[in-house]
Amino acid sequence: MVSTSTTDRRDVIVRSVFLSDNVGEMVAWHDVEGPAIDIHLEPLDSGQRVDLSITPAEARIVAGQLAEIAAIAQRAGWTPAVLAEVRERFLPGLTDEQIIERLDALADRLDGGVLGHRGHVDWRAGRMLVAETGAELLDRADTAVGEAERHLAGYRQAVERLGAVKAELDQVRRFYRAESEVA
Repeated sequence: MVSTSTTDRRDVIVRSVFLSDNVGEMVAWHDVEGPAIDIHLEPLDSGQRVDLSITPAEARIVAGQLAEIAAIAQRAGWTPAVLAEVRERFLPGLTDEQIIERLDALADRLDGGVLGHRGHVDWRAGRMLVAETGAELLDRADTAVGEAERHLAGYRQAVERLGAVKAELDQVRRFYRAESEVA
């Protein structure tokens, strides 16, 4: 990992692993020219090593470029085989475009963790797709029930008003009958 001399340790701003402890480390520290980020990569048992130093501005550029490449690479993972698997196991009846839209949204929420072992959809991601579909169905059913309830409530009000009018008509009818009878 990146090591700094004891005199530089007081200048360390933040230290973080790079992916995991077994891969590398990043250290932001105060350099004489301003903040710098040292990146030390030495994946365990790989025999490979990389050290580089970048500015915070360069780190932001690299982060943006990585995010852009990751999005493109993730989208390329939606192969015809993956789409067929998703359609068969999780989202029957959906078109490729609809499945891709759902996979993209799920990848955004899971930070890309949709594909698992050997390029198949991760079982957790699949369960989430099924759960989302079920929740959407329940939302639509709830909306339909609410609309029907409001519609029927209108009928209930009409029946109540018609009942009141009928009662008044019965009173008027009794009055006219009573008035028309010979005393």
